[in-house]
Amino acid sequence: MTFENPAALWLLVLLPVIVLLYMLRARRQDVDVSSTLLWQRARADLAAQRPVRRLERSILLLLQLLAVTLAAAALSRPQLPLAGGGRGTVIVLDTSASMQATDVRPSRFAAAAAQAAAAALRSAGPVMLIEAGPRASIAVPYGRPDAVVAALAGASPTDGPGRIEQAVALGLGQRLDGVPPQVLVFTDRAAAPLPGVTYRVVGTSGANVAVTGLHTESAGTSTRVVVRLRALGGAARTVPLELTLDGARVLRRSVSLPAAGEAVVSAVVNGSGVLRARVDADDALRVDNTRAAIIGRPRPRVLVIGAPDRALSEALSVLPVKVARAAQATAEQLAAADLVVLDRLGSVALPPGNFLLIGTIPTNLPVASGGTVRRPSVLRVAARHPVMQYVDLSRLQILQAMALQVRGGEVLAEGEVPLIWAYDGGGIRAVVMGFTLDQSDLILQVGFPILLQNAVSWLVGGDAMLTAGSSLVVPAGEEASASLDGPPGRTIIRSSGGRFVVPSLDRAGVYTLRAGTMTRVVAVAPPAEESDIAPVAPVPVGAAATPPGEMRRRAELWPLFIAGVLIVLAVEWVLWLRRIPKVRGGLRTTRTARLRGEPAR
Repeated sequence: MTFENPAALWLLVLLPVIVLLYMLRARRQDVDVSSTLLWQRARADLAAQRPVRRLERSILLLLQLLAVTLAAAALSRPQLPLAGGGRGTVIVLDTSASMQATDVRPSRFAAAAAQAAAAALRSAGPVMLIEAGPRASIAVPYGRPDAVVAALAGASPTDGPGRIEQAVALGLGQRLDGVPPQVLVFTDRAAAPLPGVTYRVVGTSGANVAVTGLHTESAGTSTRVVVRLRALGGAARTVPLELTLDGARVLRRSVSLPAAGEAVVSAVVNGSGVLRARVDADDALRVDNTRAAIIGRPRPRVLVIGAPDRALSEALSVLPVKVARAAQATAEQLAAADLVVLDRLGSVALPPGNFLLIGTIPTNLPVASGGTVRRPSVLRVAARHPVMQYVDLSRLQILQAMALQVRGGEVLAEGEVPLIWAYDGGGIRAVVMGFTLDQSDLILQVGFPILLQNAVSWLVGGDAMLTAGSSLVVPAGEEASASLDGPPGRTIIRSSGGRFVVPSLDRAGVYTLRAGTMTRVVAVAPPAEESDIAPVAPVPVGAAATPPGEMRRRAELWPLFIAGVLIVLAVEWVLWLRRIPKVRGGLRTTRTARLRGEPAR
C-alpha cells in the first residue's frame, strides 16, 4: 500500500490529545438531595483533588479514536497496486553522441541506462524500450521488465544525433487496450513537455572543445583545407591542432579559442588519402575531437542530360568533377555516373542514384508541381543543411517558378512556395530546383558557385564526408555483394534493386566499400550540434510528474476509509443517545432514582 498524500498522517497526533482531554474531563452524576448544607465541605475537598482522573474503559473513547484514525488515513489517499494490472511503460533512451560525455561518471549514457533499468524493474505493467538515435526504433517491444534490463546492459551510444521528439511520438502511440502509456525519457536534452511524458536529464557541464568543420577544396595537385574549431560552455582556451594525412603529420599548431567562440585554421596539403584534423583537448566529450575527410580521390563523374546550357556547363567546369553530356542516357550510363543532372526535362521517373533536377519533376518522389508562380521571392533558407551552407539568396530574382507541392524531404529555400527541395531515401538522393537558370538571375549571384559546389558535395560526397547516422547508397552495377570495412568491423552488403544500401553509419570514422573493381571511401563525422553538450532541463508544467516506478494502475482505498468514518460516527451517535436521560410526563427519569432504590417513573 502506498499513500499519495502521506502528509495527512500527521493528523494522527490528535489521538493522544483526545485521550488527554478525556482524562481531564470531569464526569458528574445528578443526585437528588434534600439540602446542600452538608455538601459545602465536600465541594472544597473536590476542588483540591487533581483534575486528571484515571483512564477508564469507554466504548465512546475508542470510537472517537477510531474515527480520527480512519479520517487521517482517508486524507492520505491510500492506494493498493493491482496485481497484473500495470499500465504500459515506455522507456526512451537517448543514444546520441552527446550521451558519451563523461561529466557524469562513468558516462552520461551509463548513468541514464542504470536509471532506466531501475525504472523498468519498478514498473508493475509491461515495459517497452525505444532507442532515440539517428532513427527512433523499438529495441524491446512490450514485455517483462527483465528483458528491457538485459537490453539496456548491452546498449551503447552512437556518434550520431538523437531523435528525441520522434522517439517520444513513437512511444505515445504504443497503447495497451486503448490506454496510453507513461513515457520515461532518459536524455541530456529534454524536449517540449507533453502529457504523460517524464524527462530524466543527466549531465552537469557544458564545457567542450570540438572540431566542428573540415572542408576541403581540390586545387590541382594540392588541396586547400579549412578546419573550424569551437569552444562551448567554458573559458577561453588554447589547444593544439594536428593535421595528418594517412597517419603522417602535415601540420601542428596551437589555436586560441575565445570563451564560447570559434576559430578557423586553413592550410594547403599535398597528396591524397585520409586527412584527419584532431585537437588534443581534455574535455568531457572525445568523439568530436577528431574529424576526417578524403582528399585527392578521383573526380566524381557527372552526366548532364537535357538541352545545352552554357551557364550550367561553365559552372560545372570549374568544379573538381568530370562532366559528360547526353541528350538521352542508357541504363549503363546512369549506373556509371556519380551524379546525373536533369535540365528542363518536365516529368521523369528516377532510378536509384544521385540527381540534380533543374526545372524537372521526379514522378516517383513525394513532390509535384501545382502550376506556376510569377516573381516569387526567397523568404527562408535551411541554412544548416549542407546544400545551403554559406549561400545567400536574399537578392535572388526569379521571373517564374513551379509551385512545388512537397509531402516529405526537406525544403531548402522557399518564398510563397518551395523553391529548392532535397530528398534522401529509397536509394535516391536528389535536389530539385523549381525554377530554371534562364528564368532567374541565379548565375549572377555570388552564392551560385557555392550552391552548386554544395549540391555536388552532398549528392556524391564531394569531400567524401557524411554525418554519423546517414545512409550510404552506391550503385551496384552487376555486382551482387560488397564488403564494408569501418570502425565497427567488416560487414557484407547484398545488392538490392541495383544498389548497395547501408542503412545507417552510426560510428564516426573512415569506411571503405569494395565490390569488384569499385572502391568507395567515405569519412563519417559526428553532427556539429552534438558538440553542444550543455544539459537541457525539462520545462516544469503543472504538478510534479509521477516518479519512475509509480506508473501503474492502483486501487483507491480512501472511499472505504471515508465509509468507515461515517459508520463509526453513526455508532457513536447511537450510543450517545442511549445515555441521554428520557423525559416522561414532565418528570425526569434518571439513574439517580434507581440508586435510591425508588421505582423509575
